[in-house]
Amino acid sequence: MGVTWKPSKSPPSGPFRWGSSRLYACRSYQRGFSVMNSLSFRLLGPFEVTGDDGHVIDLGPRKQRAVLAVLALEPGRIVSLDRLIDELWADEPPSSATATLQSYVSNLRKVLEPGRRPRTPPAVLLTREPGYLLSVAPGQVDLVRFVSWVEDGRRALARREYAAVLGLIDRALETWRGEPLAEFAAYDFAQPVIARLSELRAVAVEDRFEARLAMGDGPSCVADLERLVEAYPYRERLWSLLVLALYRSGRQTDALGALRRVRALLAGEMGLQPGPELRRLEQAVLEQSPALDAPAPLEEPAVARPAAPEERSLSAAEPPSAAALVARERELARLTERLGAVRRGRGGVLLVTGEPGIGKTRLAQLAAEEAEARGVTVVWGRCVEAEAAPPFWPWLQALRELGERGRAAARLLAGEGDAAADPEAALFELYEGVLAALARSGTPTLVVLDDLHAADAASLRLLAFLAAELPRRPVLVLATVRPEPGREPERLRDTLAALTREPGTERLTLAPFTKEEVGAFLRRHDLTDPALAEVLYRRTGGNPFYLGELLRLLGSEHRLDAASLGVPQGVMEVIERRAARLPDPTRELLRRAAVLGRDVSLDVLEALTETPAEEVMSLLEPAVAVGLLAEAPGGFDYRFSHALVRDALYAGLSRLEKARLHLGVAEALESLPTAPPGGDKAARLPVLAHHFAMAARVGGADKAVGYAARAARQATAQRAYDEAVELWDKALLALGTRDPARRCRLLIELGRSLRVVGDAVRARAALEEAIELAEDTADREALVEAVAVFGTLSVWNWRSYGVVDDHTVALIENLLAGPLDDAHRAALLGTLGIELNYGPRRAEGEAMVAEAVEIARGIGDPALLLQVLNNYVIASWVPERENERRRAAEEMLAVPDLPAAAEIVARVHRMACLFRAGELTKWERDLARAEHLLQEVRRSELTAMVRIAEAARLTLDGRWDEVERLAGELGEVFGDSSMWGLGVVRPTMLYACRRGQGRVAEILEEVIAAASQPHNDPLRPIAVLAALDVGDRELAGNLIARWGTTVPDDWSGEFVAVVWSYVAARLGVPDPSGLYARLAPYADRLALHGSGTVGWGSVHQALAMLSVAMGDRERALDHARRAHEIHTRLGLDYWAGRSARLLAELRV
Repeated sequence: MGVTWKPSKSPPSGPFRWGSSRLYACRSYQRGFSVMNSLSFRLLGPFEVTGDDGHVIDLGPRKQRAVLAVLALEPGRIVSLDRLIDELWADEPPSSATATLQSYVSNLRKVLEPGRRPRTPPAVLLTREPGYLLSVAPGQVDLVRFVSWVEDGRRALARREYAAVLGLIDRALETWRGEPLAEFAAYDFAQPVIARLSELRAVAVEDRFEARLAMGDGPSCVADLERLVEAYPYRERLWSLLVLALYRSGRQTDALGALRRVRALLAGEMGLQPGPELRRLEQAVLEQSPALDAPAPLEEPAVARPAAPEERSLSAAEPPSAAALVARERELARLTERLGAVRRGRGGVLLVTGEPGIGKTRLAQLAAEEAEARGVTVVWGRCVEAEAAPPFWPWLQALRELGERGRAAARLLAGEGDAAADPEAALFELYEGVLAALARSGTPTLVVLDDLHAADAASLRLLAFLAAELPRRPVLVLATVRPEPGREPERLRDTLAALTREPGTERLTLAPFTKEEVGAFLRRHDLTDPALAEVLYRRTGGNPFYLGELLRLLGSEHRLDAASLGVPQGVMEVIERRAARLPDPTRELLRRAAVLGRDVSLDVLEALTETPAEEVMSLLEPAVAVGLLAEAPGGFDYRFSHALVRDALYAGLSRLEKARLHLGVAEALESLPTAPPGGDKAARLPVLAHHFAMAARVGGADKAVGYAARAARQATAQRAYDEAVELWDKALLALGTRDPARRCRLLIELGRSLRVVGDAVRARAALEEAIELAEDTADREALVEAVAVFGTLSVWNWRSYGVVDDHTVALIENLLAGPLDDAHRAALLGTLGIELNYGPRRAEGEAMVAEAVEIARGIGDPALLLQVLNNYVIASWVPERENERRRAAEEMLAVPDLPAAAEIVARVHRMACLFRAGELTKWERDLARAEHLLQEVRRSELTAMVRIAEAARLTLDGRWDEVERLAGELGEVFGDSSMWGLGVVRPTMLYACRRGQGRVAEILEEVIAAASQPHNDPLRPIAVLAALDVGDRELAGNLIARWGTTVPDDWSGEFVAVVWSYVAARLGVPDPSGLYARLAPYADRLALHGSGTVGWGSVHQALAMLSVAMGDRERALDHARRAHEIHTRLGLDYWAGRSARLLAELRV
């Protein structure tokens, strides 16, 4: 029978494995890469590393050499710190193992790169979480070259390219200088490598003989093969090659003799028969089979000396792929869809939310990788602790990453432009500039804002503005945010609420792993014990970060089995225990670094510790290696791997340690010509303020005050008014009470800033304290400054309803009695007019403000004129001054270069006049303009005023659902501004809704309760009317007995009189004739509650009902007809229906 001789087999696919190590030796892996340095690592024989000039480098003692040997076995791959410790000390590492290992690494770096300059990062032996990486091309390691050439030789043999086989294997064998890793034979890591390499060398030798035989070189092979079968008698392939060499040399008898010898050897010493290959070969020799003849080689190019394998230098670990993420398939799919949409010009905001450690940033990183793969520009903005961040910090980072495209917008955000006459308009211009930079040229862009929960208020407001615009732009903002229900900063809560109302906003909430997903996570780490998965799931709750940290800790403690698992109770304890395994100097430096925040500057640490930068970097190496710290890209700085790591280390410091370290950090920052964040001095101010403030009790107070004040002024220049408030607060807290004069000035500045953000309550408190301090120190100039702030621009009076502060009135009068320049006199007269507004001297105050207007006109100061004209509109807010108020509002609108905020105030004032006059078309034009301006101004106080005005118009049309919606929104807006009025406005709006819907009983108790509160007097007639609406005359009478029926001489008087008219028509009280006399001059007006809230149709309607109560039916009919005519002419169907019904009743 015939047989086909096939002595060689196809080479194994994929990389060889050396125990737990993986050596990437495949030619396909190496193709297309280049060598980055000239070091050569020689493991095949005595372990040596040669330098540029070929000299052998002294690598130090054996353990230190072993570290490099382990890394050299896996060039370009990360070897974990725990594994290195295990390889060096097996199961008994000393407590100093990490420090000793770091010392070895440091020493090796010095000898591998002797010319490396200080502060220059290493280029050969790198720290990469969770350990170290030898950044050399695989071809720089002789072992890798050897394996590669042997593998290539086997492939050439399979292709019958015999000349190439000889060239490749000869090159491989030349690298063999002796027993590989001989000096490390006692180490566990070396033993499987030595065995595998020895086997591979034997295979290579056999392949070489097979190629020589195929090329007809049988006779010259016989002697060498005889020596080899003597040395390795149990390698059957060597016997096969010897038999074949003898047969092809014409020595068939000797070939059969060799077969008899191997058969006897195996039977006598092993009790075995030859294997199938030898038995087939014996049969073929006996039959003189043609298959034993040398095969004809394939035509191939001559290969005299094969080139070395192409090589690759890895400077970092390969980026992880999406496949490395567990249980996030749905989220990844949605991210991919949104990236597709942004490339089609449809952007928006994507909020990735979840508890700490849930994987938000990891998902954002994958989104960024996917975006870049799709040609989308990716920029990052990382939020840091808001109290230590300059305004707009994450946006500044993102814009700077855009290069020239974002340069102009970044300068605006940094406050580098000229001071603006109209801050609100400038802020809108700034927002538009950022939007234009992001969307320029239609380039699809992904902006990643990491840790949005830590963002400053200015950044959040900018995001809210952009969210409304991005659905029409090719820009997607992906923000990671950690929800903390009940503990979220108000600014974050409000921003998230605003974002969810935008159509382009979507929220992806990451859930903890299920038990099954924990199991999948463990399988990714080659852990398959279900009991371990169960225990870890119960202890971690499926939190990925906690799970990963716990696995690292337990792995380093050699306790990765369920039976011996003593799991820490929380993630903080895990981090503490992991940090405890670091060398003492590293752990101490980490604690100091935690004071800097999540981002750690090498320069600051160097200055703080008075330690050379290179030594600091060396000390931090173990923390980087174990994954507690990460090297920041593009520089020498660091970042804690997770906020929880930084928090755990910071929490471990005592209060005194924190204070002293913050002081050290602040002084270190001061000492540096440039320092984080951003390197520029303006950006550094809030950081310095933060650290000195945290050290206020250990010597940092004075500088905290100074830096906080400077930072507050800078924030104001950047239109970051909320940040300015926080910084003035910080300055005051640091100052305490030890310098009354300085505290007074700071309080005035705080009052101004609070006034801008609409926090009337806190502004008033700050200014009142400033006034008290100024009086105590007899600082007349400060008194004038503080008091004048009370008169700044607003739609309503600052004071709660009905309040006149006698002390403030007396103070202003005393100041006016002394010497003042005209500008201060006008400002104080205007302020005094407002202060007198709710008292018996209202008319006197009105006259004072009129005088102030005349002074301001004479001075020619537009800002002052705006202020006192606004004072006049408020001080003269009584029905008989309607025309004067309207003219004052129109004079405000005519001021040149009118700031947007002032224009909104003036338009709201005029809108109230237009509403009462029934000029609704003009009113709607003013509303549209005010709505547009709100996009620029974005101040809650002004938003509330415009919404209140809008609500009045909706009540005229009986659009109750929309009124109710606005009432709900006003609750949020008023909460932001702390203005007086929500306790009146909301119940009034809801009462109008329920009255129109016939459901007053549902709100009666709420209205009465609100009306019973101090300063809610304008709501009291509505509560009485509500009682009558539900048919409870007794309750209405009791309420009148409790509160009386006063009609005040202020902004509410006309509307209160109208409401009392409805009450009087049913009860006969208040006196109908008195109410009639009061309202008759204004019969042709529409009834309006202040500047808005509700509109109750024509005043004629109320006069008709009063006429009925007075027994004058004819007059009642006349008023009812005129009310119906007005309602019909203005298209007010709801009120036209009411007046038509009244007419029908009167005609019966």
